[in-house]
Amino acid sequence: MKTPYTFLLAMLLGWSVQAQTVSVTFSVDMNNETVAAEGVHVAGNFQGWDPASTMMADDDMDGVYELTVDVSDTLEVVEYKFINGNAWGADESAPAACAWNGGSNRYFMPMGDTVLDTPCFGQCGACGTTTILFQVDMSQEDAINPVGVHMNGNFNGWDGANFLMMDDADGDMVYTYVATVDGAMLNPVDTVEFKFVNGNAWGFDENPEGECSNQGNRFLALGDGDMVYEANPGQPFCYNTCGSCVAPTPVTFRVDMSTQAEVSANGVCVAGSFQGWSAGVDFLTDDDGDMIYEATLDIAPGDYEFKFINGNNWGGDGEGNIDNENPPGECVTNGNRTITVGEEAVTVQYCYNQCSETCVADPDPAPITFQVDMANETVSETGVWLIGGITTPQWQAGALQMSDDDGDNVYEVTYEVSGAAFFEYRYCNGDPYPGGVQDDSVAEVGDFEAGGCGQSNPFGEFNRTHVRSGEAEVLGAYCYASCLDCNGDTVGTIIGIEEIQDYIGLEAFPNPAEDVLNVRFDGFDGLADIRVFDLTGKVILSERTRIVPGMVTTYGTEAFRPGVYILEVRNGLQRSTLRLTVK
Repeated sequence: MKTPYTFLLAMLLGWSVQAQTVSVTFSVDMNNETVAAEGVHVAGNFQGWDPASTMMADDDMDGVYELTVDVSDTLEVVEYKFINGNAWGADESAPAACAWNGGSNRYFMPMGDTVLDTPCFGQCGACGTTTILFQVDMSQEDAINPVGVHMNGNFNGWDGANFLMMDDADGDMVYTYVATVDGAMLNPVDTVEFKFVNGNAWGFDENPEGECSNQGNRFLALGDGDMVYEANPGQPFCYNTCGSCVAPTPVTFRVDMSTQAEVSANGVCVAGSFQGWSAGVDFLTDDDGDMIYEATLDIAPGDYEFKFINGNNWGGDGEGNIDNENPPGECVTNGNRTITVGEEAVTVQYCYNQCSETCVADPDPAPITFQVDMANETVSETGVWLIGGITTPQWQAGALQMSDDDGDNVYEVTYEVSGAAFFEYRYCNGDPYPGGVQDDSVAEVGDFEAGGCGQSNPFGEFNRTHVRSGEAEVLGAYCYASCLDCNGDTVGTIIGIEEIQDYIGLEAFPNPAEDVLNVRFDGFDGLADIRVFDLTGKVILSERTRIVPGMVTTYGTEAFRPGVYILEVRNGLQRSTLRLTVK
């Protein structure tokens, strides 16, 4: 028999495991910005990264926007950013001095009810100040003083009674301190001088020698924005030296541009998290004219994301620039290539816009008919549009208007697509580029990755994807914002019957089939997607399986009505189709 005490204890334990919330007040100073008509929003992992649902207010009209929300205390780190509007593209990018884990998001650890400091939009600290992330690597020191690692400098008045304690929250032996500096308090006004201290008193301070030292003091000239004090990108200074504790690793980037119709006169470059995603900084060259561009960069050990750029700016922006690559989802994370840099020199090579090291020739240019069913939507007065990486210019600036000539709510447009086999796209309910101004809010929003028809993008959303064949294709009529049709059935791709061939390496028998259909795979090896469509594009059979040359698989035809069907097999960028007849 349970006693009242036991029952009460059980209740208390039950309450203890339930998630709780803490009150968090966000605020941002917009006095240096022209506030968008849609207002100011905050988005983060605490609300699903929705750029439009969490609006802030400036009730006293002082230019500072505020909002208090409840946040789950189960989140170890809350990541967030402010948005001058209500759509991605209008969001800030947090400077490295206050960004989480090398990214562009602000962050804090919810330890109870919190009122966060008020930063200037796009900056770490208050408007008119500079925020500096000071950091020092103590890994080569024999011992850390029991009182901790500190720093002192002219921004602190060299106050010997008030050494500033640094923090190593993640235990990696890199100690950090974030300082907000007003240039007016410095002498000279544009230079910070400081020292790191293994302890909290003079006599325990370092005396570095070299180019980072001015008579034993470290120094940092203030720039126009927030700053990170580091020896190399991603590498802090080693204590008492003017270099890093770990030497950077030579990384050779190579990209095969042989499948590109044109290489930008502005050059080919690589950009990634190892250098702040700066386009037009790290250029690759092709000295021997073999269309393989390369460069060797010194990069600190760590995990990074990157992309190659055909030009010197993102998205083909600027005269002479063509595009940046968007490789298939099978070899990217968040839409980017990845690399792990250790202590050994490494070389990475890819074909531009492909996953393979050597290029597979792009399919021939061919028309693709895109279709979207708007039966469940109220269609915008400005129409239905297609955006993607296939147009010139790309995405919103090259948007294609779709039409519904027969009034069946299915909007379509046909466009001659060239270049890479793999591409990304989305539909828009409304003009995504009105008056030459990008409007991200009209693009469809759906988890196309989970639905099997797309992948994630770097902006916390999803794009549709397609691998084209080089033949005329008609994409099935997707329901808007869905990977299914508006009846809840799967859709597929069809090509004209006259275009279908019996490809070597793929055989079906008997053909015509009656009760069973046997498929022999001679030209495929590895994980493959196998689908059968009817002539409307409806998927009758779909499976993903691993196949080997010579493998024969038997399928029943119970779900097939008498007629003509299309068998499609995809293995990476390889695609074969075969016409089937079922009696």
